[in-house]
Amino acid sequence: MLHKSMITPKSELTTVTENTTIAQVNTLFNSEKEAHTRTMPILDESGSLFRGNVYKQHVYEHIAKNGDMNLPVTAIMRNSTKFIYTTSQFYEVFFAIRDLPFIAVLDENHHFTGIFTHDSLMDLLSQSWSVGTGGVALSVASHNTQGDLKIISKIIARYSNIESVLSLQPKNDTLTLMFTLPLVFDSVQLQKLVTHLEKRHFTVTSIEDLKRFS
Repeated sequence: MLHKSMITPKSELTTVTENTTIAQVNTLFNSEKEAHTRTMPILDESGSLFRGNVYKQHVYEHIAKNGDMNLPVTAIMRNSTKFIYTTSQFYEVFFAIRDLPFIAVLDENHHFTGIFTHDSLMDLLSQSWSVGTGGVALSVASHNTQGDLKIISKIIARYSNIESVLSLQPKNDTLTLMFTLPLVFDSVQLQKLVTHLEKRHFTVTSIEDLKRFS
């Protein structure tokens, strides 16, 4: 479920309606306020229902083809079926937004409430990985056998709390477990942990200092 703070509300957005002409949208895109805007939501005349998005790129393509600028913006509309709900869960949100700069968010009554952006997704992932509170990200190559996570976690727990854990497995490659830990990058405690893992024949593939990102 999306937290309210992750949604950019409709009141803070520039939107157009389904009857706005392409000429009017072009003027809007080229205004000083919207100079860096790539796309805008299109709503119905009541301002409640999401119709789709209009992209600056498609406006320019329409102009290049000498298209009728008095047509409604819906003539070049995209993403009419791309939206999520305030009740949508993480994976639904992740896969819905992956190819879009933002995705429309609707409430339980199907009314447009705002947008969820890629920046918000990055913030959400950062929070889930505990980048802000962790000290290091420790990546450990698994043996790809049942119980590896339990064994590695038990070893780590002797030296540190575990803030978060993430599994990474590129195609046809070894499974890597990445742990976010509240340890100092050059601490003795971390070195003892690495030594212990290596004695159990687990390879530490990388150690990242997360304080670089704070």
